[in-house]
Amino acid sequence: MTAATATPGPAHVREGAAGAPVHRTEGVALALILFGLVALYVPVLVEYGALLLWSEEDNHSGLLLALVLFAYWRDRRAFTWSATRRERVVGASGVFVALILYFIGRVTDSVQLQGVSLPIVMTSLALATGGTALARRWLLLAALLIFIVPWFGPIADALLVPLRLALTHSAARLAAALGFPVTTSGVLIYVGFVRLNVAGACVGLRAMVSMTAIGFLFLHFFPARSRGAALLFVVLMPVIALSANFIRIFALIVTAALFGVSGEAIVHDVAAYVEVGVVLTAFMLLGRALGPVEARA
Repeated sequence: MTAATATPGPAHVREGAAGAPVHRTEGVALALILFGLVALYVPVLVEYGALLLWSEEDNHSGLLLALVLFAYWRDRRAFTWSATRRERVVGASGVFVALILYFIGRVTDSVQLQGVSLPIVMTSLALATGGTALARRWLLLAALLIFIVPWFGPIADALLVPLRLALTHSAARLAAALGFPVTTSGVLIYVGFVRLNVAGACVGLRAMVSMTAIGFLFLHFFPARSRGAALLFVVLMPVIALSANFIRIFALIVTAALFGVSGEAIVHDVAAYVEVGVVLTAFMLLGRALGPVEARA
């Protein structure tokens, strides 16, 4: 009887003692992963951030990056060390491929290659640590990281000339209908003696793509109640972005007509941030409206 009752005690102690080093090892491994990501990609952000992420030509990519990182942090409890041996091998292979792309990008000074390596690294790390379930759960977040890279540039921006012309002329016609002295010539808007140039920064492809990507991120935060609702959200995302851009152009026209060049210069920068706020608010309201009934209650 005495031997039988004494046996579980040491076994339990040995199990607890064995579990502690395992947790410490996992913590060290996670710290090394985070350190590696910081060491690889912070220099990229430092070198290209001021030029590509926070510039006037594309002031939405930095916001998208911040929101994606917040989404990872918000869903951090889903992280586990449950990958099988095969998943670890496949994940490690993916990390190796991504590092090759990153190295080539650094050598050739290609921000596109360095940027595309980040989603591959994140997906591969998720597969190698949490398995297929975690990789699928975070696949959208990793995919959205690719939209912070300026893939298209001025050549593809030129393909949006019809869209820029349509928005410019529509805003000008509305202002003229309200009695303002407005004429247009291409993407140039003449308000009295003031000339406005609707550049790619106002209706650029990069801004449209990044804002649409932010819409997908809101769909991640606020899952739709059905596939039909999710499809409606996706369809309405570019409509919301274009509508906000139209309002911005119209506001610039009215400001130029009322306050001249100085007033338009002040409102131009403020309108960019207001546009982002309007789009984000619209995405949030639409996400809650199309979400589960119990979430809205």
